[in-house]
Amino acid sequence: MLKGLRLTIAAVITLLGSGVYASQMQQCQQAYSEGKVMQAYHSCLPLAQVGDPQAAFILARLYALGVESGTPDWQKVVEWLTISAAGDHAEAAYNLAIAYQKGKGTEIDLQQSINYYTQSAELGNAKAMRNLALLYEKGEGVPQDIHQAFTLYQRSAEAGLSDSQLKTGLMLLQGEGVAKDPAAARPWIEQSAAAGNDKAQLALGVLLIDFDPGSAIEWYRQAVYSGNAYAAHNLALIYSQGRVVPQDLLQALAYADASIELGNPKTQVLYDKILAAMQQAGTAVSRPRNNRISLNHSDQSTGQAEAERADTPGPASAVQADAEPSLRDINWLKAQPAGLFVVQLARLTSLESSIRFISDYHIPRIAHTVNLAKHDYVVLLKESFVSKADALRTLKQRLPGALASEAWIRSYRSLYAQ
Repeated sequence: MLKGLRLTIAAVITLLGSGVYASQMQQCQQAYSEGKVMQAYHSCLPLAQVGDPQAAFILARLYALGVESGTPDWQKVVEWLTISAAGDHAEAAYNLAIAYQKGKGTEIDLQQSINYYTQSAELGNAKAMRNLALLYEKGEGVPQDIHQAFTLYQRSAEAGLSDSQLKTGLMLLQGEGVAKDPAAARPWIEQSAAAGNDKAQLALGVLLIDFDPGSAIEWYRQAVYSGNAYAAHNLALIYSQGRVVPQDLLQALAYADASIELGNPKTQVLYDKILAAMQQAGTAVSRPRNNRISLNHSDQSTGQAEAERADTPGPASAVQADAEPSLRDINWLKAQPAGLFVVQLARLTSLESSIRFISDYHIPRIAHTVNLAKHDYVVLLKESFVSKADALRTLKQRLPGALASEAWIRSYRSLYAQ
């Protein structure tokens, strides 16, 4: 079939001339990339019909968008993917493997799925290597072969897929399918973590905490910045225990709060325990002036942010409140609408420190202090916001760059429990 398709394409190029064929292919590709669905369909169809693999792949994408009926036609998707894969299109073969694995647009056929995963992997598709590795690891459709699984994961990792880099590192660390080699494992996990894989960042935190706590905490922080609730929980535990770093209950509480906000309700028990310890300790939880720790990995140079985290913003509008007193208390805080957002700039241990912070950054007109409890003060912008997008836009406009990059957009609700 492949030989026939190639002969057909060659015949068309001969009849039309290579320049005309290239021009039609460019029109097909451009219309698709610009989102002009019908134009792409009409431009790509003649080329796909003679077996052009890229045009056929685009046709498959268009049918997935419902180009003819307004709803996806998965059978047509599979038909065009088959033609594209016959022309050695790696991504088409990968998608076709998924279709046969899940029975989408065709009957489930695990052997066909494996054949197409193998084809795509041989063509260099890192995702196909990873999926094929998983089948060998589990023994699904093929005899279980952990060594072959490791080989495929490693090839995928070498091709740059971050989750395969993590998996390769973990298999080397545990000696699964390969000789145990912790020294070789770490670079793979670090590559994955550096690429932004929060699970790899969490893994490094766990692996390094006992013998390199500084690096471990930095990786935990990056994982929190990436949205990993478990990393925030672990940091709360570390700072509350004071085993590998000095005990810091204020910081522990902030990380516990971050873990809850990131979707881990089980951290509430730890949060309550830390809060109770703070209430018992009294002045024992005080911290040096102006010492905050940033959870925003893009700004680690100031050393001034305490338990700050950058949230992913969404759309919104703001509620102005410039002319307010400079000091508020917990009763004022509890009277604020739970659904609004605020921008937290600092968390400090004394009113004097908060006043100095506001003065140092020259923001007395736009910021105020809220006294949450004894030795617990937060500096907030005076404005409150309907959602995070407007808060983000405002802080970028009104704050110095370093301060804006440290700011934590959070809800009033998250401060109520203080």
